[in-house]
Amino acid sequence: MARTHGKDADFSFDSVALEDELNTVTLTFDVPEADATAFADTYQVPIAGKPTATIEVQGSWDPASSQGDATIFNELGLEAEEWDFEPDGTTGYDGFAICTRYQIVANINDVIRYSATFRHNGGSAAIDGAAPRRA
Repeated sequence: MARTHGKDADFSFDSVALEDELNTVTLTFDVPEADATAFADTYQVPIAGKPTATIEVQGSWDPASSQGDATIFNELGLEAEEWDFEPDGTTGYDGFAICTRYQIVANINDVIRYSATFRHNGGSAAIDGAAPRRA
C-alpha cells in the first residue's frame, strides 16, 4: 500500500489558496443514523441517513498576507462559497460551503493561530443539495 505525505496538500475557499497558512485540514464525511424500527420489531432497525461533509482548518494567523483572515472573516454569515481540498495536491474533493465557525487564538509567548469550520451545502452550486465532487 502506497503512502502519501500531506506536505503537498492544497486547500482553497472562495477561490483563495490558504495552504501556505495552514498546518491541518480535516475533511469529515458523516452519515447519521435514521430509525426504521416498526412497532413489532424486537431490535432497533437503523438505516443510513443523508450524508454531510465538514471541513476543519487550522493554521497560523498572518495579518500581512490577510489571505485566511480576510477571506474567512468576510464570508461570515454570507452565502456559500466554493471550496477545494486536495490532500495530495492533485486528487481531491470540491463543492460549496458556508463558514460555521471562525476562531482566533492568541496565546502569550506563542504564534497567533486560527481555526475555521466549513459546512458543505452544494455540489456544483450553493444549496443545490448535491454531494461534494471527487476529482
